[in-house]
Amino acid sequence: MVKLLIIADDFTGALDTGIQFVNKGIATQVFTKMPEAIGDIDESTEVLVIDSETRPMPAAKAYDAVKNITGWAKAINIPVIFKKTDSALRGNIGSELQAVLDGSGHDKVYFLPGYPKIDRCTVNGTHYIQGQLLEKSVFGQDPFEPVKLSYIPDIIAQQTALKCACVKRNEALNDIKSDERIVICDVEKHKDIEERLDELQEKDELCIIAGCAALAEALADKLRFDAAKPQSYRKSENFLVECGSLNMITQNQLDYAEEHGFSRIHMTVEQKLQKDYYSTQAGLEFLRKMQEECEKDRCLIIDSIDWEEDKKGFMEANKLTMNDVRTLIPTAHGHVADHLAANKQDTTILMTGGDTLMGYMKLIGCTQITPVCEIEQGVVVSNLKNHGFVQQIISKSGGFGTKDVLVKIADKIKIKKVYKGVAEADAVKIVRPASCRVVPPCKTYGECGGCVLQHVDFPTENELKRKLLQTTLNKAGINVRVSDTVFDKEYEYRNKLQMPFTVDGGEITLGFFRRNTHDVVALSG
Repeated sequence: MVKLLIIADDFTGALDTGIQFVNKGIATQVFTKMPEAIGDIDESTEVLVIDSETRPMPAAKAYDAVKNITGWAKAINIPVIFKKTDSALRGNIGSELQAVLDGSGHDKVYFLPGYPKIDRCTVNGTHYIQGQLLEKSVFGQDPFEPVKLSYIPDIIAQQTALKCACVKRNEALNDIKSDERIVICDVEKHKDIEERLDELQEKDELCIIAGCAALAEALADKLRFDAAKPQSYRKSENFLVECGSLNMITQNQLDYAEEHGFSRIHMTVEQKLQKDYYSTQAGLEFLRKMQEECEKDRCLIIDSIDWEEDKKGFMEANKLTMNDVRTLIPTAHGHVADHLAANKQDTTILMTGGDTLMGYMKLIGCTQITPVCEIEQGVVVSNLKNHGFVQQIISKSGGFGTKDVLVKIADKIKIKKVYKGVAEADAVKIVRPASCRVVPPCKTYGECGGCVLQHVDFPTENELKRKLLQTTLNKAGINVRVSDTVFDKEYEYRNKLQMPFTVDGGEITLGFFRRNTHDVVALSG
């Protein structure tokens, strides 16, 4: 039985919200359009996510689409409707909030727009990104959807005449006037969301709510669900990043990944924007080459970041609009992913940019995807069936993630080395701990490369070191027996130590290198 409907305006938003429930073992389905029949929804599904794909639509069309979905949900008695909004308030915020009210027949929608864990907060009704006014952040310069205001009632007023109320963190909801139908709640800390949901439950008004993935995370603990054991991602031989985002945050992530060993290919303007390119000999050759590049056991980036002069000239010559560009670039990336699926290649594909994964799914006529887990905050691993092959797809919004997020994901997802009959990889999770496994005493163990055996007890550590030396000597043809390791102290036995440091903005960071990198991991107590 479906207990919660989530309506998202783009596909990455649908996934990064739905995954908050999947992470807790709650049966969740994600659709790219409204289900054609009730039978399309599994009987076990408790959370249903629908991507209305209204982000690029005119406000009036977005209103109609969201109202239609909301009315359908009301007709089949889904008790809670959650209008998912972008954490940077891009899209048709006002028209879609009015649509859920008109479609549901409810008096008020409670809007909690903040995402404090990634420093996106609402204070006195004004939205901030990492301490900056929203309009002054990178989202104010978005090439498709620049947000030019920061005061949320003003953003909403661009598309609806409904009155708003702004409620501060510690204020109760008791004084909301009857004609104030959109209630904007300040969010500076995650507990603000939790406490507001508690208040709504006590008032029996947890029916129509709006917000981003942070609200979903809190909601997963507030509603009663039948939770099962969560799933995890699988390792793959290769890792491909397909970037359809123009966001500066993503561009910085690509540059960092390239500096740390990723290979990178820039699509030409024809590969991005020529409508029939992938049915030409040149297009087929490009796809074959991309398959070969992935097979070289490497981490690869394919990006469609623009050279403005080339793009402008091509658009004028071919009479393309910006809406055409917004469709053609995701479709181009989709052709690459489709070719890899057709050839059953074991490559995990990360698609960044809100339209990129959706473009691929439209290309292959796929309307459902199965979210598996969240590999990094806001970065979702899913399974997608194509050509009878299950592809592991990762989706990331263009404005999400730390500078090193692609490197960190590659380190988790990629099989390190493949030998004859043996594959080297990292542990994803511990199903049943060995009797010798212990809790490492160092807080940075596993992140830095200073130590590798703190997770085993002292006798086992000594025996592993003895066996390592024995194996090394035997492989060299030296057949002697190595005696037991002689150590009387488990820690604090070094008499020499070299520690790297970095200086960033006048601040010195002292520590050890992260394994296989020259990034310094700061020491902690």
